[in-house]
Amino acid sequence: MRIERHQVGGAVVAAAREDFTNRIGGLVRSMSKAGRIATYEWQSIAGEFLDYLGALSVETPDLGTTEARAALKDASEAAAGAVAYAAYHPHCGFRVFLDYVNFGMSYDPGEDAPEESVTPGQWIDALCLAALRDKAKWHGEAFHFAREKFAARAQGTPAGELATGLTAVVLDATGDGEYPPSARARLAAVDAALDRVRTRARESGDPLLDRPESAALRTVRALAAEDKDAFDAALADLLVGHAALHGPTASPRSLVPLVPLALAALAHRTLGWAPAVRTAYLPHALVTGFATPGPRVAGFGRDRRPDAVAALAEGPLVVERPGCERTVETWLTDLYEKSLQEAFTSVDGELLAVGRLGSVLSDQERLFKWRAGDPGGVTDAQLATLRLASQLGAALFRIGLAEPGTRAEVSIDGRTLHYPADRGQEIGAGNWQLAVAFALITGAREDLAPLVLAGPLLARPDGSAFGAYREALHAYLKGADPEAAARRALDQADLAKDWGFAMPPAVLLSQLVEGDEESFNLALADALEAHRDYYRVADRAEDPGVSVDLDILALACHARRRGWAIRVESPYLPQDLLRAAAPF
Repeated sequence: MRIERHQVGGAVVAAAREDFTNRIGGLVRSMSKAGRIATYEWQSIAGEFLDYLGALSVETPDLGTTEARAALKDASEAAAGAVAYAAYHPHCGFRVFLDYVNFGMSYDPGEDAPEESVTPGQWIDALCLAALRDKAKWHGEAFHFAREKFAARAQGTPAGELATGLTAVVLDATGDGEYPPSARARLAAVDAALDRVRTRARESGDPLLDRPESAALRTVRALAAEDKDAFDAALADLLVGHAALHGPTASPRSLVPLVPLALAALAHRTLGWAPAVRTAYLPHALVTGFATPGPRVAGFGRDRRPDAVAALAEGPLVVERPGCERTVETWLTDLYEKSLQEAFTSVDGELLAVGRLGSVLSDQERLFKWRAGDPGGVTDAQLATLRLASQLGAALFRIGLAEPGTRAEVSIDGRTLHYPADRGQEIGAGNWQLAVAFALITGAREDLAPLVLAGPLLARPDGSAFGAYREALHAYLKGADPEAAARRALDQADLAKDWGFAMPPAVLLSQLVEGDEESFNLALADALEAHRDYYRVADRAEDPGVSVDLDILALACHARRRGWAIRVESPYLPQDLLRAAAPF
């Protein structure tokens, strides 16, 4: 059976997509400056993301893109934020964070603001969004307490009882104290909810059973009963009813009806049922949870996908890069050159400032990344930037290794320079990771040596999410129990996979630790694709890092120097640099 999706006006769709990244960022920050972001504001933000998601589905019906996935994530988190506010404020603290706009808000208990609540419909939409992301139980406590505020007065209403049915089926909460409830208990809870709607309809004379929420509850009942034929028929009725209610003037979010989508997704993910109805209302990626074949390989060469191994055997794996060429203006290079000369020039015979050394290292990093977007080969200017950056990074940690309070002598670009020996902010784990990357890319052993001696924790502990990777990289470079350190890095990467920022390539590093060349190439392709996908979201393509990941490139160059063949071809891996990385 096929159900045609209603059409939304082209101007409305275009407006939902136009300049969305800047528009949603401006909206969120304006709300935060205007006062407390509470239930209404979080729901409004969720609605903007849903309109954008619906508009994206016009051009990409299956929504199988990283941008769509990011929009769904923040729609879900914003809607869950409204539920959390209703559930917790002002009694408990909680936090809401939106990756797409890189914005979060924390709430402390006892803040002076009235309690709020959400309606059953808002609660249902938020739960469906959470279910589409497999995060419903993660937010389960918030959904429980928020529902308590409307459950009694909504008893017997279609929306209130749909919330009851979804609570039983999605959250495994039937109210009888059994957890997890049996299939019979879930079905009994849904049947009781339907009975209460029937009773209220009979007593009031209102056609409550004809409401969309009642149709949805019957679909929930078929799912709970694991009756596929009944589920397919009920889902089709639900979608036909939705199509009849909307037309060209509807908002783009109407193109992605949350309740049918969530129920189709639950049926697919828990029972393996593919939707019997063919319709653009059920984008494949949302139903399947953006299912992919998974990574080609896991840490230490485990779980290699046979198809990926076969593809690698047939020839090099190719990872394309979207166009990211940009012009580096002369005024900018002149500014960086001026900063460089100032960092190397003493004033009134005083020792040079270490802080400026860290600043010019960051300048050279940006300069290399900007130029790396050029589709041509590696230029002399890029090679000069790499050599200079490698020497700058090594100099920082030679200074850090010197006895505090003394004068440290370093050599940079043929100059002998003197700096006060201290371990300020520049001698930190972040600059250590960056310096190691440049040293591995250039292959300059004299630059790598002080970094191995110093390590990332020379100046202070590293409490960041990158800390385990940095310690694993250090352990590998000095040959000190790298396996255990690499396992910790893999654990940290797995923990942080949904935190909204790009993690360093722990799986790739583990293949070096294991000495597994084939798995290294598989992991290299995975790492490059993950980098590409990260920068396809929002306005990240404007960041200098879009063109190259220094950590990945560094490990690839190092693997070449170990004598390994790099069987991945990509603009992210400049061939001139790989060819220059001759085996030791």
